Amino acid sequence: MQIDKNVPIPPKHMAGRGNSKYRYHYKIIETWEVGDSVAFEYVEKAIGKYKRPAYSMEGNSFSKKAKKAGQKVSTRVIADEGVIRIWRIE
Repeated sequence: MQIDKNVPIPPKHMAGRGNSKYRYHYKIIETWEVGDSVAFEYVEKAIGKYKRPAYSMEGNSFSKKAKKAGQKVSTRVIADEGVIRIWRIE
């Protein structure tokens, strides 16, 4: 084993931003304006004889990040297109 001297410590990454599966969401959230929307494909999962409501893991992640950034969003399922659309409303 070798001892290395004068190796600088790298800066800590911003908490919650470095390990996200959907890191590119932050760029969208920083640039989108009120009235803009983003669409995510959704999944309907059958549980027994009942169908689970439409959901999107990526859409849920995006919505949480936008709310954490202080933005208000509204979500709707567009069944004809097979997407969940999220609008920035404030």
